[in-house]
Amino acid sequence: MNLLTRVVVAAIVIAAIIAVGYFASQSIGFGQHVTESQAISLVTKDLQNSNTNTNVQITNVSPSVCAGCAGSWHIVASVTINSTSPCPTYAAYSFDYPKYGFVYRVDNLYTSNCVVYGLEQNSSYLIASAPVAIARSYGLGNANITAFVGKYGFNNVVVRASFAQSLITSYTTYNNVWVVNYTDPGTPAYVFAAITQKGGNLITAYTASH
Repeated sequence: MNLLTRVVVAAIVIAAIIAVGYFASQSIGFGQHVTESQAISLVTKDLQNSNTNTNVQITNVSPSVCAGCAGSWHIVASVTINSTSPCPTYAAYSFDYPKYGFVYRVDNLYTSNCVVYGLEQNSSYLIASAPVAIARSYGLGNANITAFVGKYGFNNVVVRASFAQSLITSYTTYNNVWVVNYTDPGTPAYVFAAITQKGGNLITAYTASH
């Protein structure tokens, strides 16, 4: 093989390698030509695949403005892990995709390991989401709640929270409260609990059955 032929073959091989690398980068989302919907889909899938019990809600999308981020999307996501457990993790993540791939920043950590961040230091803190209401109600250590979870098992109990503009209990009307129900699929028993939206103070917690 003469020198000219070798040069041509080498050029073809290099071009092929570059082409393969380019198309591979496009297929996994790291190319610079990603639409808004593609970026949202890829980021959402990555978050959901990181934990099978993850709920993702995209709250904001805009063109990235960071240095070197032209063509990328700034994506803010509300992420809840184990949303119906007694201790859900709830946070806000942000991405600049595809510039930094699936590396995210934690914009706000609302609750983790049954700790509600910011609540204890600020009595005017407003609980604005169900995961935080659940974590707060369990973290208060009420005997009815802890006994129920201990009896049926932390991993078996299903907890759901809903917001009520008013609640009447013990002949008293409370405004703006979170109602939190602890249930177990294998029993009619449940715990009814309620906490205030402002400050997360316990109103009531009692065990009953359907």
